[in-house]
Amino acid sequence: MFTEFISQNLIWVAAFVVVTNLWIWSFLQGSVKGVGNVSAVALPSLQRGGKSVIIDVNDADNFSRGHIPDSVNFPMAELKEENHELLKHKDKTVILACQSGNKSSKAARTLQTLGFEKLHILSGGLMSWSKENLPLNSTADK
Repeated sequence: MFTEFISQNLIWVAAFVVVTNLWIWSFLQGSVKGVGNVSAVALPSLQRGGKSVIIDVNDADNFSRGHIPDSVNFPMAELKEENHELLKHKDKTVILACQSGNKSSKAARTLQTLGFEKLHILSGGLMSWSKENLPLNSTADK
């Protein structure tokens, strides 16, 4: 009966398998071992917990259009061992932000290789931050 269902609905079964695999793959891509996720609402309390910095990994244009107050901008290309300004934050709790959270996952992997240990990713990135009506600073048109 099961094999008959599959043979009669081959396209739907194939679509289900593809969608399920894509969903699992996207979930695994977004998670980084040893890195926590923090929601937009919980981020301020994480900041109050000690020395922390929000690193925005968007490019300079996106950063100037809108960023979390007091965040610093280190685009992905600047996440290098030679970047002494970045390495100053190595012992802090680092919260990574980007537009949607995807670049932050990649940045977390890079920062782990540079020896950063206290890493968190802003879940949903600036889109979730904005959705919660939290403030964004802009340096565009100044």
